Amino acid sequence: MAAQFATEAGDEPMNNALWRYALQVYSRPGVESLLLRLQDEFDADILQILAVLWANETALRISDEALNAPDYLAWRESMIQPLRDRRRACQRGEHGDLYELLKKAELEAERYGLGLLWTVLKDSPAASENCGLQGLMLLCNSEKECRELLQLAQP
Repeated sequence: MAAQFATEAGDEPMNNALWRYALQVYSRPGVESLLLRLQDEFDADILQILAVLWANETALRISDEALNAPDYLAWRESMIQPLRDRRRACQRGEHGDLYELLKKAELEAERYGLGLLWTVLKDSPAASENCGLQGLMLLCNSEKECRELLQLAQP
């Protein structure tokens, strides 16, 4: 299955193996709540975490430089974070339609962000060893949660 994510035909920035992997992993029991907890409590970047999990699954080497690619960081700062801030400020019950539009826009911005990360990571050299925990620890200094996430993300 790992090779499937790395080599699927038709990969492009907005529809790529990392995006498809992220959708699958995010829907696994317990993953969404743990990722949101890492984001809220440790200021971890969920897209970077998903990129590390994908690189681990596809046996690609991950680096801090790749995860912090300037194009991705600029996109996160200018698009993803402002949309997230606006969505969080919006009262779901009071402004339901607006909340849903902002949520959809945030998801599309995240999809584009994963495309930027995929563009940098897709040609990374093969990893000689499992990089999951080490890569996650670059993003979130909580070994307990990182280990738990690796377990939950397994197919």
